[in-house]
Amino acid sequence: MRILDRYICREVFSHSLLGLAVFTFVFFVPQLVRLMDVIVRHSGSAGSIALLFLCSLIPVLAFTLPMATLVGVLIGLGRMSADSEIIALNASGIGLRRLLVPVGAIAVAAGMLTLLVTLWLSPLSLREFHTLEEELASAQAPFAIQPRVFDERFPHLVLYVQDVEATAARWHGVFLAESDVAAGSHLTLAEDAIVIASPEHGKFELHLGPGTTHEFDPHTPSNYNVTSFGSSDLPVEMTTPGAHKSSTLSDAEQHTLALLTVTGPDELTARTEFQRRLAFPAACLVFALLGVPVGVRPRRGGRAAGFVLTLVLISAYYFIFVAGVHYAQLGAVSPIVGVWTANAVATVLAIFLLRGIEHIRGESWISHAWDKLLGMRAQPVSAKVVPITNSTIAIAANGAMARRGVVTGGVQTAFPLLIDVYILKTFFYYFVLMLAGFVVIFDAFTLFDLLGDISRNHISWRVVASYFRYLVPLMVYQLVPLAALVGTLVTLGMLAKNNEVTAFKASGVSLYRLCLPLVLAGTLLAAGMFLLDDTFLPYANQRQDALRNQIKGRPAQTYLHPTHQWIFGEKGKVLNYDFFDSDQNVFGGLSIFEIDETTFRMRRRVFAQRAKWEPTLNAWILEEGWVRDFQGGRIIAYSPFKVLSLGEFSETPSYFKREVRQSYQMNWRQLAEYIRGLKQAGFDTSRLAVQWHKKFAFPLIAAIIMFLSAPFAFLVGTRGAVGGLAVAVGIGIVYWATAALFEAMGAIGQLPPLLSGWAPDVIFFFLGMYFFLRMPT
Repeated sequence: MRILDRYICREVFSHSLLGLAVFTFVFFVPQLVRLMDVIVRHSGSAGSIALLFLCSLIPVLAFTLPMATLVGVLIGLGRMSADSEIIALNASGIGLRRLLVPVGAIAVAAGMLTLLVTLWLSPLSLREFHTLEEELASAQAPFAIQPRVFDERFPHLVLYVQDVEATAARWHGVFLAESDVAAGSHLTLAEDAIVIASPEHGKFELHLGPGTTHEFDPHTPSNYNVTSFGSSDLPVEMTTPGAHKSSTLSDAEQHTLALLTVTGPDELTARTEFQRRLAFPAACLVFALLGVPVGVRPRRGGRAAGFVLTLVLISAYYFIFVAGVHYAQLGAVSPIVGVWTANAVATVLAIFLLRGIEHIRGESWISHAWDKLLGMRAQPVSAKVVPITNSTIAIAANGAMARRGVVTGGVQTAFPLLIDVYILKTFFYYFVLMLAGFVVIFDAFTLFDLLGDISRNHISWRVVASYFRYLVPLMVYQLVPLAALVGTLVTLGMLAKNNEVTAFKASGVSLYRLCLPLVLAGTLLAAGMFLLDDTFLPYANQRQDALRNQIKGRPAQTYLHPTHQWIFGEKGKVLNYDFFDSDQNVFGGLSIFEIDETTFRMRRRVFAQRAKWEPTLNAWILEEGWVRDFQGGRIIAYSPFKVLSLGEFSETPSYFKREVRQSYQMNWRQLAEYIRGLKQAGFDTSRLAVQWHKKFAFPLIAAIIMFLSAPFAFLVGTRGAVGGLAVAVGIGIVYWATAALFEAMGAIGQLPPLLSGWAPDVIFFFLGMYFFLRMPT
């Protein structure tokens, strides 16, 4: 039995490892862009970068380890059942309940690892991740300055730099305004500056070149002081003292024992979090107990069916779990009852199924329901083994040709042929199943993350349902390439495993011809993704963002930014205001700075207590203010006014009513217009420009990645669906990591937006061409 136990353990463990990789990758993909952005912007040591990745990955394992346990049991035992090994065990007098021993050993190991993650590693990782992220951001803050952007990250300071040298240690055209006093009352302008970083002291020093300092008292505008200097040193704090030393931690970051000491309004959520940390490890044991009777049942679809069945069971489990946690946080049930209900239901179902585990020859109700769901009927499996010879291959080839309508002689005269319909039907079957499974699991993960906010802010299930209704299109858009990748690899891999590829090749059908329908399907998927992003998706993203703000208890987003205080005007002007009423077109506390871009000295400064747009004059009317003209760092004219209209202040009200929207809330035309407006106002548009190119590049990757995956599918054909999943994980990790890296580099200006947006597509297209043309067809 030791040999048999080791064999079963190895079979279950290998598929559990694959499931762990798949689920962890799906949950980890959204964090890749953020991680790459942190790494590119805030370069650190290799150890810091590795620790950052590790700390972001460990919390995900609390969710994916139980999933991996179930998928390993279902696929491993399902494979043994499909190959009649379970029947052989039963016929040898070994009771199927005996399978609980090796499977239980795997489950106990997974449960212990999950317990380690939930009780200690996950809270520690979350705390360490936030600390490390802040340290990297602080250390590299002065070198992450973008030219021609108003940077308000530094305490009590607004910083603008006209140009930054490649080393980022020397700036040209420096504009600094102290933000803790009246806007614009203390300004420093310098032709250039050298940056001297001192991250260990939480600050950096600017060695300013020739420049001027402007000071005035808003209450006595006649008093104005201009000081010229040849050089000056200015220390800049990178963080507000004590800003990151708060002891307030979220429930997920709290030490496990500390959760038991929480009292007051947060007591229920803390107790629920404590029970969750115990329930997830127990779920490994429950899933193993449930997986054995389900996995040993004869079932069509082999390993792929086991993977899909895992998604169904996991979705049901997390739905019950999320509902129980929600009611526990509301106080409707105790935390123990709410959190452990899902485990209790799964355990009862497992015990019920275990009662009839020895009678595997009869079709169980769950197998019958499964076959009905997939539209399949169990077919008798012949035990006759036919030796493979040249005549056998020829017969199989002729049969395959007849079934699929391929014209003999190796000439294909039409499209689509029956073979194309057969391949497309198989592909879309796995594509839809994988896409639906990934979306459902991701929805469950997102819902669990929002449970605390739903309970805290008393959000109705109607609002939550609406949020997910608008969130699903975004998830579909993001997950289509991954589902298409898996579908292609599984489809072609199963053709190769069943020797159908050999039959087609023997009949003169090349592998290129077999891949043709999949490449066309990928093109159609890419067109569908682009059409979705161009029509409904921007609206859906706006709605789901608004509903998420409601769930989080944030104020509703206005999509306008009327309180932004610093903005570039036309003809090189800088404008600052205390507020802007977009309905009445009225400014309060308006300052206009005209700066010589060559010497970076002020030429004119205008201040008005109030400014109102007069449509009949097509001009702004400034009230209660003054105008000062400068030359060579000296005031040459001062003119107070009661009412004034400036010809150079030519911007219309629409110039200041820019919508503040994310790139995913606009289609490509709206985003292009948005970028033009922001660029004219002096904002950094590098990130948005990269996103504009990705509007075209990302949908196209669905076709490219299917094209690339075809050669790998034939290579791992003997492994069938499991081999396809394994390769899909590898290719997916490489692509999404590459895309995230290029996007992050483009966002900070290290790469042109065109190259940043399209480089992943180009790289993977040429890799696909290389491997595709080397296929032994």
